[in-house]
Amino acid sequence: MRHFSKILIVAVQALILGRTVAAANSFAGANNYYAYGLPDTERHALLDAMKSAGMKVLRTWVSGHTAGQKGSNSAAVNDLEHDGLGTYDDAILKQIDQLMVDAHDRGIKLLIGMYDQNSLLAKDLYGQKFGTSGFYTNPDAIKIFNQRITHILTHKNSLLDNRPWSELGGYIFGYEAQNEPMIFDQNLYQDHLSWICDTAKQIRNNVDDKDQLIFTGGGSAAASVQSAFFDADCAIDVIAIHDYNDDYNNFMSNAVSQAKSAGKKLIVEEWGSAVGSGRVANLQSNIQAINKFKVPWLYWQLITNPDPHEGEDFEIEVKGEDWDTISTGSLQTASLTDAPFDFSASLAL
Repeated sequence: MRHFSKILIVAVQALILGRTVAAANSFAGANNYYAYGLPDTERHALLDAMKSAGMKVLRTWVSGHTAGQKGSNSAAVNDLEHDGLGTYDDAILKQIDQLMVDAHDRGIKLLIGMYDQNSLLAKDLYGQKFGTSGFYTNPDAIKIFNQRITHILTHKNSLLDNRPWSELGGYIFGYEAQNEPMIFDQNLYQDHLSWICDTAKQIRNNVDDKDQLIFTGGGSAAASVQSAFFDADCAIDVIAIHDYNDDYNNFMSNAVSQAKSAGKKLIVEEWGSAVGSGRVANLQSNIQAINKFKVPWLYWQLITNPDPHEGEDFEIEVKGEDWDTISTGSLQTASLTDAPFDFSASLAL
């Protein structure tokens, strides 16, 4: 009888586990790299809109920028190392501290990048000292950047009992070393994929909580998905896809299979529809294409003011027809069950 009870218990547990896996939902979110520099009212407006759309993740990164980003009222923000490489000004981290509290209040968690390759290309201190390729290959650059990673992850949020970010899994969804590493040079990228895996290891060495996930930082469409990232020795948990080519059908099915086989996850971390007469239809078709694979997505990017139409124009103000389309699509995405990747533990508040 006892033996039968044990079998029954195991069977019920397996059934429950199976149902949990099968019931995994997809989800949506958004990007805004300067959200922490916005005035309170605008920052709250962004987060409130995301909440209303059922969005779960806001992606941003630790990188300085000038005031008035994308026509907003954002303040100028100094980079963490603006006073010199290895010398830290935590003002930017304290602003992100507030952002993560505000986001959490609305059921949203942060995906935090440690750095942006656009800063490197703009000849910041790393670019001036090591050059764009040297940042990824010079041992001194790698050492200094690893120290930056450790400093960020051990920074203590004074708003949350002085706990370090590495222990704030209820507020932080995950991390990546850099936004779009080496996307500007595909040969460099292919030859130094190990940099992405090595920096992931540096992150994991500082973060014991496995529910705080480690992302690749994204690449260019299908090039985002590299076999090196699926290796068991690579500390990457989530392969991040950035796709502005609308070509998911060309590679996503195989990528999902690879990730599942490797015990890793996928996310469409950046995508966008450019301004134009067919934008609403393009937004809808992209959401439909991604949702076919039930992989979560983050839109690039949501803003709180009228679109200034700068550069590659993918920005969407959190009001109007375009926003209605994204918002509706987000709710549709959140309703998808039987998703191939279960992010529920990392999304839990």
